[in-house]
Amino acid sequence: MDFEIDNLTVILLFLLATLLIYHRFFSTPQPLVHPLLLGKQSEVSTIRKSGETGVYRSWATGQGAPLTVRPANSVKVVQDVVNGPKASDHRKQRYILDVPLTDEALTEIIRLIPLGLSLLFPNESTANPSSSSPIVTLLPPSPTTSLPLLLLSISATPDRPLVILPSPRLLAPALKGTGHPAPGIIVIHISLLEDVIEQVYEDCGSTVGILIVGDPQKTGEDSVKAAQGKGLNVKWWEEIWEIAESSEAEKLDKQQSHYGDIHSYYYSEKDDQISVVKATHLNVTAGIASLLSLFPADKRPTAALHDTVASAVPLTTPLGMTIALASVWTGAGFRLIGNHEPIWDPEDVDHAAELEILADKEKGLPKPTILFITPKHHHALLDRLQYTYSSHPFATLAARHKGHSIRAGHVDRDSLWDKVIWSGMRENVLGGIAGQRLRGVILVGDAPPPTALGASHLLLSLPLTRLHSSPYSTGPVFVTHFYDLQSPGVSHILKEVDLWEPKTSNENGKEKLDKVHSGPPASNIEVLLKGDKVDEAHDEEGRHIEGRVWIRGPGVLERVDGSGQVIEGWVDIGEHARVQTNGTFIIDHPASAT
Repeated sequence: MDFEIDNLTVILLFLLATLLIYHRFFSTPQPLVHPLLLGKQSEVSTIRKSGETGVYRSWATGQGAPLTVRPANSVKVVQDVVNGPKASDHRKQRYILDVPLTDEALTEIIRLIPLGLSLLFPNESTANPSSSSPIVTLLPPSPTTSLPLLLLSISATPDRPLVILPSPRLLAPALKGTGHPAPGIIVIHISLLEDVIEQVYEDCGSTVGILIVGDPQKTGEDSVKAAQGKGLNVKWWEEIWEIAESSEAEKLDKQQSHYGDIHSYYYSEKDDQISVVKATHLNVTAGIASLLSLFPADKRPTAALHDTVASAVPLTTPLGMTIALASVWTGAGFRLIGNHEPIWDPEDVDHAAELEILADKEKGLPKPTILFITPKHHHALLDRLQYTYSSHPFATLAARHKGHSIRAGHVDRDSLWDKVIWSGMRENVLGGIAGQRLRGVILVGDAPPPTALGASHLLLSLPLTRLHSSPYSTGPVFVTHFYDLQSPGVSHILKEVDLWEPKTSNENGKEKLDKVHSGPPASNIEVLLKGDKVDEAHDEEGRHIEGRVWIRGPGVLERVDGSGQVIEGWVDIGEHARVQTNGTFIIDHPASAT
């Protein structure tokens, strides 16, 4: 039997084939990162000891490769961050902690601070028999009071490392010098002046000098005169510049730092337990390198793109200081997210308001392009975005189109639906802090629930990078790939959906809380898990390996109070985690003994 096909049938078949090919290969956008890379995100050594896993490293680093210790060969010590990539116009200012500074002005300030301190406090460096006389800093974690801390960190010299305190409760142990030399200078905020004068006089006599920050009008002059009458050397921060530019400063020899010199000591407090860690210049530069490696080369902060980094991580933590130093080195601006009033431990915190103030047009400060936010700030931002989203009549239709791309591993801010709905929605929430200028969001802390992760990708039209930190590391411990969009889908992002409700799944007959991973080990961190159940997991195929987290690397800090466990360079960070088959880690809280 003969079949005849007319021209119309041929044309229709051709159109059908064309549509099928378009739908299969062209209608779905290409993923931002190859799925095979996300399927294997870390490499584990083949050799392990009983009771512990093999050593995990980032897949990009690989086993046996040297770990990065600095972001560039020119950054050997912390002072070198002021010599980073410059702006095209040397007269152009960038805002560092809300203060406009040119590169030349910043370099000059860093040069003057050690000279001014040596002249204002000439006796404190020789009051102690030890070779160094640290500077204790006790400044509230607010944007208005953190600039002196950042400048002191950049200009720290070998004979005067920093001792950074996050709370006034830690002043007494710091004055005793447990784990580090006794201090020679204490830098405090004016609000603590009377209490600190009394405590310093009782514990140290007149051997410790006091430098006051936050009092340019010298409102505390009466208290200062009373302290000087007791023999205490009390000065104001503003006096540094005048004396540092005097003829006496020219006679001073500036000490050169070495990468092995101690740069700072960090105090932290958890469950009434005080821990002190020591950071060398090498630890700090390694942390900067590790932090910057989480960005693809074209997404790193840079002066060329007029970037401004905003961070909610206090500078009184190793990671918080690393974020600030990395921003300074790249030439980007730097701002802090938090209460602008110099208050210790505020009770009522409006996290949405803290984000909104970054977009305050009256001050003329630039909106951030890269955000390092805490889970609470992320929660506040998504809640506001979801509320605006749910009130739009075309929100569901737009979410379906956007969700299709996200499931394929692709997200951008230039689609038709972004121009029609998403862009305007983001510009109208919290002053437009998540608007078109924003190009990177890094969540520091616990990973969000799966539903909130999918919502974040949809509502921000940006990948949400998860970063897990530790007080024992200057850089990240775990961090997800910058373009990792893996999530349980976004079809649930409709009206009346609780993004933060914990979800559970049935695993081996047991209810288990669903949690998203915090990524593989960072670029220059080695990780292993220890515990009694590690061997059982290796024997039973398909079972998750879990245990206590131990880390090692150039950015890992040494405890100086003697209470931490350190075995052959490995540090127990006191957390519990399980590792997935693709080499990503899920942090379980609270830490449990294994």
